[in-house]
Amino acid sequence: MIIKDNTLREHAIAWGAFLGAYALVYGFTVFMGRFVDTSWDIALLLWLNPNHYVPLLDELVILNTDFATYYWVLMLISWQIGYYCSRNSETARMWTRRVFFGLSAFFGLWHLLGLAYQKQGLFWWSEYEYPMVFVPLALAFVVGFCVAGELFVRLEDDDQRKLAHAFWLVLATVFFVNIVGEDFIKEHIGRPRPLNSANEAWNAQIRILPDEVVRGSYSYISGHTSGFLAITAIYFWLFKSWKIKALIATAALFQGYTRIYTAAHFPYCVVMAIFFAFIVASLVYFFLWNHRHAPMLAVSLLAVGLYLLTDKFLIPGTLLAIAVPWYLLHLYLARNHGAHYDDPLLEPVISFEE
Repeated sequence: MIIKDNTLREHAIAWGAFLGAYALVYGFTVFMGRFVDTSWDIALLLWLNPNHYVPLLDELVILNTDFATYYWVLMLISWQIGYYCSRNSETARMWTRRVFFGLSAFFGLWHLLGLAYQKQGLFWWSEYEYPMVFVPLALAFVVGFCVAGELFVRLEDDDQRKLAHAFWLVLATVFFVNIVGEDFIKEHIGRPRPLNSANEAWNAQIRILPDEVVRGSYSYISGHTSGFLAITAIYFWLFKSWKIKALIATAALFQGYTRIYTAAHFPYCVVMAIFFAFIVASLVYFFLWNHRHAPMLAVSLLAVGLYLLTDKFLIPGTLLAIAVPWYLLHLYLARNHGAHYDDPLLEPVISFEE
């Protein structure tokens, strides 16, 4: 870790090293885009895409490709909110735990309704050919919220702070991977997706899964794959258990495979998405982990990202109008009350042992 004492010199070195390394990884990924449209890539896509229904695998692929990122984003945001609501007292932790148990029941039942009421306007998703995916999705939310609730009372304070700090670095990673990375790379390379009309000379051989048909936008690099890694790779490095590391790696690889299985992306585009996202996330972790102002940094990058995506200043401007004064107020209070002032936006200096 470059940042250890949070000095200005350390921050300058860390940011210089990170941006330099990021530019190299970005440039290499763009350069490798020159090698798209190879015959082996098309052949591998057709080989990995079965020409008949595969029991359970089809459903598992649709479940993962459509809902995995949605699930983890919702879980991480919920846990982060719960952390800031519960960290002041044991009573608050117990109440937060109860709230999460209630959320587990709510989200479990709500997603189970997807079995029968997909056309009733209750959901953001459309009608599914494989509605059974909502059963394991509901179960995943029940288990996820129950486990998350237990973490508030079972984890040590330092471990909870590590998880909370990691969340802010995840936001920064998403910015560098998907907003200024994947989106611009796609536009620059412009490789049509497998099911695009530009590939109609051979794509009639692909079996289409109605629940995931993507023809627009571009294939290089895979946004689903890079996005999933952007929100999970920080935890790959944070957790020391190789079982957890293996679980995260397996989930990321399967996420990439689902994009090939549904013919949303070519295999080469998935491989390069894994490379780009994992390296960038690793750079964020090793160069910026002890960044003192990670929450404010993440909120600022989020505001910039929202502006780039929407080209409207209202929402990002409002976000900054709330976050910046809050940050300055608590920075002032922290300096006047000592280094241990408990601030909901600005975490104290973090120097966890590796």
